[in-house]
Amino acid sequence: MSSSRYKKEDWLDLGARLLSEEGPQALTIERLTAAAKRTKGSFYHHFADRDAFVRAIMERWRETVVVVMGKRYEEAKSPAEIRKLMREQPFELDYRFERAVRRFAASEPIVRDALDEVDRKRVEGLACLIRYLRPDEPDPQSAALVQYAALVGAQWLLEGHDDPRLPAVREAGERIFRLAEPGDE
Repeated sequence: MSSSRYKKEDWLDLGARLLSEEGPQALTIERLTAAAKRTKGSFYHHFADRDAFVRAIMERWRETVVVVMGKRYEEAKSPAEIRKLMREQPFELDYRFERAVRRFAASEPIVRDALDEVDRKRVEGLACLIRYLRPDEPDPQSAALVQYAALVGAQWLLEGHDDPRLPAVREAGERIFRLAEPGDE
Protein backbone atom coordinates (compact mmCIF):
# COMPACT_ATOMS: atom_id res chain seq x y z
CA MET A 1 0.00 0.00 0.00
CA SER A 2 1.33 3.40 -0.99
CA SER A 3 1.80 5.97 1.74
CA SER A 4 0.26 8.80 -0.30
CA ARG A 5 -3.23 9.77 0.69
CA TYR A 6 -6.05 8.45 -1.48
CA LYS A 7 -8.37 11.38 -2.15
CA LYS A 8 -12.10 11.37 -2.78
CA GLU A 9 -11.46 12.07 -6.48
CA ASP A 10 -9.15 9.04 -6.63
CA TRP A 11 -11.96 6.84 -5.33
CA LEU A 12 -14.40 8.34 -7.84
CA ASP A 13 -11.94 7.87 -10.72
CA LEU A 14 -11.42 4.27 -9.67
CA GLY A 15 -15.16 3.64 -9.35
CA ALA A 16 -15.86 5.11 -12.80
CA ARG A 17 -13.08 3.01 -14.34
CA LEU A 18 -14.24 -0.19 -12.66
CA LEU A 19 -17.85 0.48 -13.59
CA SER A 20 -16.80 0.97 -17.24
CA GLU A 21 -14.49 -2.05 -17.34
CA GLU A 22 -16.20 -4.59 -15.09
CA GLY A 23 -19.75 -3.38 -14.69
CA PRO A 24 -21.88 -2.59 -11.64
CA GLN A 25 -20.81 -5.73 -9.78
CA ALA A 26 -17.34 -4.17 -9.39
CA LEU A 27 -18.68 -1.43 -7.13
CA THR A 28 -18.48 -3.36 -3.90
CA ILE A 29 -16.43 -1.92 -1.09
CA GLU A 30 -14.29 -5.07 -1.10
CA ARG A 31 -13.52 -4.78 -4.82
CA LEU A 32 -12.88 -1.04 -4.60
CA THR A 33 -10.52 -1.30 -1.63
CA ALA A 34 -8.66 -4.21 -3.25
CA ALA A 35 -8.24 -2.29 -6.51
CA ALA A 36 -7.13 0.83 -4.63
CA LYS A 37 -4.87 -1.16 -2.30
CA ARG A 38 -6.46 0.75 0.57
CA THR A 39 -8.36 -0.19 3.70
CA LYS A 40 -12.09 0.07 4.19
CA GLY A 41 -11.31 2.85 6.65
CA SER A 42 -9.82 4.87 3.80
CA PHE A 43 -13.01 4.40 1.80
CA TYR A 44 -15.25 5.28 4.76
CA HIS A 45 -13.19 8.39 5.42
CA HIS A 46 -14.71 9.83 2.23
CA PHE A 47 -18.06 8.04 1.90
CA ALA A 48 -20.65 7.05 4.51
CA ASP A 49 -21.47 3.88 2.59
CA ARG A 50 -21.66 2.37 -0.87
CA ASP A 51 -24.83 4.32 -1.69
CA ALA A 52 -23.07 7.61 -0.91
CA PHE A 53 -20.23 6.51 -3.18
CA VAL A 54 -22.60 5.63 -6.04
CA ARG A 55 -24.41 8.97 -5.59
CA ALA A 56 -21.06 10.79 -5.77
CA ILE A 57 -20.11 9.00 -9.01
CA MET A 58 -23.48 9.86 -10.52
CA GLU A 59 -23.28 13.49 -9.35
CA ARG A 60 -19.82 13.88 -10.88
CA TRP A 61 -21.07 12.36 -14.15
CA ARG A 62 -24.11 14.66 -14.18
CA GLU A 63 -21.92 17.68 -13.50
CA THR A 64 -19.60 16.76 -16.36
CA VAL A 65 -22.13 15.83 -19.04
CA VAL A 66 -24.85 18.36 -18.22
CA VAL A 67 -23.31 21.38 -16.51
CA VAL A 68 -19.78 21.50 -17.94
CA MET A 69 -20.78 20.48 -21.46
CA GLY A 70 -23.78 22.82 -21.31
CA LYS A 71 -21.51 25.77 -20.55
CA ARG A 72 -19.69 25.14 -23.81
CA TYR A 73 -22.94 25.80 -25.67
CA GLU A 74 -23.65 28.91 -23.61
CA GLU A 75 -20.21 30.26 -24.51
CA ALA A 76 -20.63 29.58 -28.23
CA LYS A 77 -20.62 32.82 -30.17
CA SER A 78 -22.52 31.81 -33.30
CA PRO A 79 -24.95 29.27 -34.71
CA ALA A 80 -22.02 27.74 -36.63
CA GLU A 81 -20.15 27.17 -33.33
CA ILE A 82 -23.24 25.57 -31.79
CA ARG A 83 -23.70 23.24 -34.77
CA LYS A 84 -20.01 22.32 -34.57
CA LEU A 85 -20.42 21.43 -30.88
CA MET A 86 -23.52 19.40 -31.69
CA ARG A 87 -21.51 17.46 -34.30
CA GLU A 88 -18.47 16.87 -32.09
CA GLN A 89 -19.53 16.75 -28.45
CA PRO A 90 -21.48 13.47 -28.60
CA PHE A 91 -18.31 11.76 -29.77
CA GLU A 92 -16.39 13.02 -26.73
CA LEU A 93 -18.59 10.98 -24.39
CA ASP A 94 -17.22 7.84 -22.79
CA TYR A 95 -19.43 5.21 -24.43
CA ARG A 96 -18.29 2.42 -22.12
CA PHE A 97 -19.17 4.44 -19.04
CA GLU A 98 -22.51 5.58 -20.48
CA ARG A 99 -23.46 1.98 -21.36
CA ALA A 100 -22.40 0.81 -17.88
CA VAL A 101 -24.57 3.49 -16.27
CA ARG A 102 -27.58 2.35 -18.31
CA ARG A 103 -27.00 -1.29 -17.31
CA PHE A 104 -26.55 -0.27 -13.67
CA ALA A 105 -29.76 1.80 -13.75
CA ALA A 106 -31.76 -1.38 -14.40
CA SER A 107 -31.07 -2.59 -10.86
CA GLU A 108 -30.04 0.47 -8.84
CA PRO A 109 -32.59 3.23 -8.04
CA ILE A 110 -29.86 5.78 -7.24
CA VAL A 111 -28.41 5.33 -10.71
CA ARG A 112 -31.84 5.19 -12.39
CA ASP A 113 -32.76 8.55 -10.83
CA ALA A 114 -29.46 10.11 -11.95
CA LEU A 115 -29.81 8.68 -15.45
CA ASP A 116 -33.40 9.93 -15.72
CA GLU A 117 -32.25 13.43 -14.74
CA VAL A 118 -29.33 13.42 -17.18
CA ASP A 119 -31.49 12.13 -20.02
CA ARG A 120 -34.17 14.74 -19.29
CA LYS A 121 -31.65 17.61 -19.08
CA ARG A 122 -29.89 16.52 -22.27
CA VAL A 123 -33.15 16.33 -24.22
CA GLU A 124 -34.31 19.70 -22.80
CA GLY A 125 -31.00 21.31 -23.73
CA LEU A 126 -31.06 19.81 -27.19
CA ALA A 127 -34.65 21.02 -27.70
CA CYS A 128 -33.53 24.55 -26.79
CA LEU A 129 -30.71 24.35 -29.34
CA ILE A 130 -33.06 23.06 -32.03
CA ARG A 131 -35.54 25.85 -31.24
CA TYR A 132 -32.73 28.39 -31.66
CA LEU A 133 -31.14 26.90 -34.77
CA ARG A 134 -34.31 25.82 -36.55
CA PRO A 135 -37.21 28.11 -35.64
CA ASP A 136 -39.23 26.39 -38.40
CA GLU A 137 -39.16 23.07 -36.49
CA PRO A 138 -42.78 22.47 -35.38
CA ASP A 139 -41.90 20.16 -32.45
CA PRO A 140 -38.37 20.77 -31.11
CA GLN A 141 -38.94 18.52 -28.08
CA SER A 142 -39.76 15.47 -30.21
CA ALA A 143 -36.96 16.27 -32.65
CA ALA A 144 -34.57 16.44 -29.70
CA LEU A 145 -35.82 13.13 -28.34
CA VAL A 146 -35.28 11.43 -31.71
CA GLN A 147 -31.79 12.91 -32.04
CA TYR A 148 -30.89 11.88 -28.49
CA ALA A 149 -32.30 8.39 -29.02
CA ALA A 150 -30.04 8.05 -32.07
CA LEU A 151 -27.02 8.99 -29.92
CA VAL A 152 -27.93 6.52 -27.17
CA GLY A 153 -28.50 3.80 -29.75
CA ALA A 154 -25.17 4.54 -31.41
CA GLN A 155 -23.44 4.17 -28.04
CA TRP A 156 -24.74 0.58 -27.91
CA LEU A 157 -24.17 -0.29 -31.56
CA LEU A 158 -20.73 1.21 -32.13
CA GLU A 159 -17.71 -0.38 -30.51
CA GLY A 160 -16.31 2.98 -29.47
CA HIS A 161 -14.60 6.04 -30.90
CA ASP A 162 -12.38 3.92 -33.14
CA ASP A 163 -15.25 1.95 -34.74
CA PRO A 164 -14.66 1.98 -38.52
CA ARG A 165 -18.37 2.74 -39.10
CA LEU A 166 -18.21 5.96 -37.10
CA PRO A 167 -17.32 8.38 -39.93
CA ALA A 168 -20.31 7.24 -42.01
CA VAL A 169 -22.60 7.38 -38.97
CA ARG A 170 -21.40 10.91 -38.18
CA GLU A 171 -21.96 12.03 -41.76
CA ALA A 172 -25.46 10.55 -41.83
CA GLY A 173 -26.28 12.18 -38.48
CA GLU A 174 -25.10 15.57 -39.71
CA ARG A 175 -27.32 15.24 -42.78
CA ILE A 176 -30.39 13.82 -41.00
CA PHE A 177 -30.28 16.25 -38.08
CA ARG A 178 -29.12 19.23 -40.19
CA LEU A 179 -26.03 19.88 -38.10
CA ALA A 180 -23.96 21.43 -40.85
CA GLU A 181 -24.73 24.52 -42.87
CA PRO A 182 -22.78 25.81 -45.85
CA GLY A 183 -19.79 27.73 -44.55
CA ASP A 184 -19.64 25.91 -41.17
CA GLU A 185 -16.16 24.73 -40.25
